[in-house]
Amino acid sequence: MSIYKLLCFILLFASGFLHAQPEEYREIKQIVEQKCLSCHRTNGYAPFGLEKKDDWLKRKKFISYVIQQNIMPPWKADEHYRSFSNSKALNKHEKELLLKWLEADMPGMNVQLIQPTIFAQGSQVLRKPDLIVRMPKPFTVPGNNKNTYICYKIPYEIDQDTFVSGIEFIPGNKAVVHHASYQIIAVAPDVNMYGGPDYFVYDADTLNRVRDDHDYAYFNLIGEGNQMPIELYHNGWLPGTSAQVYPEKMGFYLPKKGVILIRNFHYSPTPVAQQDQSSFYLYFASSVPDRKIGFAAFKPKNPTPDGQWLIHANDSQFKSHINVRFHNDVSLLAINPHMHQLGKNFLAYAVTPAQDTIKLIHIPEWDHNWQEFYRFRTLIKISAGSVLHAEAEYDNSSKNPENPFSPPKDILFEWGMNEESEMMRLVLLYLPYANGDETVSLE
Repeated sequence: MSIYKLLCFILLFASGFLHAQPEEYREIKQIVEQKCLSCHRTNGYAPFGLEKKDDWLKRKKFISYVIQQNIMPPWKADEHYRSFSNSKALNKHEKELLLKWLEADMPGMNVQLIQPTIFAQGSQVLRKPDLIVRMPKPFTVPGNNKNTYICYKIPYEIDQDTFVSGIEFIPGNKAVVHHASYQIIAVAPDVNMYGGPDYFVYDADTLNRVRDDHDYAYFNLIGEGNQMPIELYHNGWLPGTSAQVYPEKMGFYLPKKGVILIRNFHYSPTPVAQQDQSSFYLYFASSVPDRKIGFAAFKPKNPTPDGQWLIHANDSQFKSHINVRFHNDVSLLAINPHMHQLGKNFLAYAVTPAQDTIKLIHIPEWDHNWQEFYRFRTLIKISAGSVLHAEAEYDNSSKNPENPFSPPKDILFEWGMNEESEMMRLVLLYLPYANGDETVSLE
């Protein structure tokens, strides 16, 4: 072979990816759409978008670095223990493909958007919401460098009762909104939902107490015959949470007159006063769901065998447990572990009456800033008599970079929601079991 032909062959081989084959670019585009654009786009949760070629070019080295170091996309669950349908983790093939594409300056991608901008503002769902319910008035977060916790009432009215197959919480001010735990409730016909105040601020004595009798009365939501509101759906939003979208025939009832009550709305410390007016996007079901989604939240009864409710300073191995027996067959859709800044790792599994172990989730390196409602790939059956076990470990030493105190100090456990307290929660979204649920895909 002549030197000329040899050089041509080498150049052709070396630059083969520079002229990206259509099928390679389609795969890359799919990876970016599924694992990057939900946050990295105009009005998304991330600080910059990745919709245009220029967005990638000017951050090329940075993007390559965070991919190589497994920093981005952020995904904290151990994929070897249990994989999930809303996973943003990159497998080895996807990482290699993206890094090679970046090195070649994104062949196949022109200056246009990598995906048409068809999201509603802040949304992760590829269609416009059918209903937007927004806080009626902005809330002013005080500029005192302290955490702020409120309970906020958002009434709404629509033309007729309907059903919902998807819901998203949309933070109005991403700089200060930390998390929100909310419920959708129906109220009696004689209730004036618009009467009474819009919110109250939790103080040190009420921070860890959700009291229906107080809260419903405070917001004028109890009917004349002492008719209490009825909870129809319960969920939450934390940093990193995916949109809650369910398959056909799964969802929840939405009355034409109701309230979204944010029972615990946490704003991060800020040195200057800031305003927030967050929203909920609701997506109506195309047909009447015959499976109602349930919500269950568990916490430890005793954090340690001796009932100690403190995580002592410099204790790097404090552990807590949750043990719950199921009395009925259920099918799990999603799981959400929760701890605060001292969290170290979290493990949850179920043991059946036949002593089989069902792996649910393992988070080996807890990150308070990235949490998720992890959605299973298929419905997971948990049979009656099974016991759910959850184990959480905490690090209250100076070796924990997230420790809010230096030097470390004793921290209350299960006694509040501020930076001077820790907690353990395990939330499940579930359905009553039906034959064949094990084959129902949640992809």
